[in-house]
Amino acid sequence: MTKEELLERYESLGNEEDFLAARPLYEQALAERADARVLRDYGYLLQCHGSRELRRAVDQYERAIALDPDDDTVSYQLIFARAALGEPELAVDLYEQRLSASPGDVREHRFLARAYLAARAYDDAGRIVDAGLALAPDDAALVEARGEVRAASGDPEGALADWRRALELDDRSISGLYSTAFLLEREGRRAEAASTWEAIIAWNEARGYDLQIVWPREMLERLRS
Repeated sequence: MTKEELLERYESLGNEEDFLAARPLYEQALAERADARVLRDYGYLLQCHGSRELRRAVDQYERAIALDPDDDTVSYQLIFARAALGEPELAVDLYEQRLSASPGDVREHRFLARAYLAARAYDDAGRIVDAGLALAPDDAALVEARGEVRAASGDPEGALADWRRALELDDRSISGLYSTAFLLEREGRRAEAASTWEAIIAWNEARGYDLQIVWPREMLERLRS
């Protein structure tokens, strides 16, 4: 079959064999001549494959949650995967139901706030963050989420303050530092952004996380150049 026929079959049937057969044909065609049609079709082949793999990931996350409902990480992964599929509302619906069933559970506030953030429903995210912080004023995850709401709402200084506070409350997670670096660069504060990447590198170095240093170093060098 031609690469176009394999793409059509894979789009319709989702058989991995068709993807594996089509991919080298497209790569060969691109090596010979990278015209717009081949680039478009190869991109679509990869997109279809990525979407199918994400759906498989969602299945695994849902099974993992059923087996170990106390694992916070897998809930966040499920939220991000749903958003990547363009289905953030499904995660929102799930965690709205869970919070409704356990309105005093700070953990469920964290999940729903994150689901709203992934859906870019910032007003709703802020509402849930505030409700959660009323229960636990020093909850690092909710303070960090409030920073994201503030960043999206045009309050960079408030966002930066929240991310600093979140790190003070729980220095085991530095996701707020990554958010800080990106926000500072968007604000044109490149020297401060570079200092933040240096802090990220130092945090990882202190813990022996060699692989986690590679990308921050690349980001730092990009800023310096």
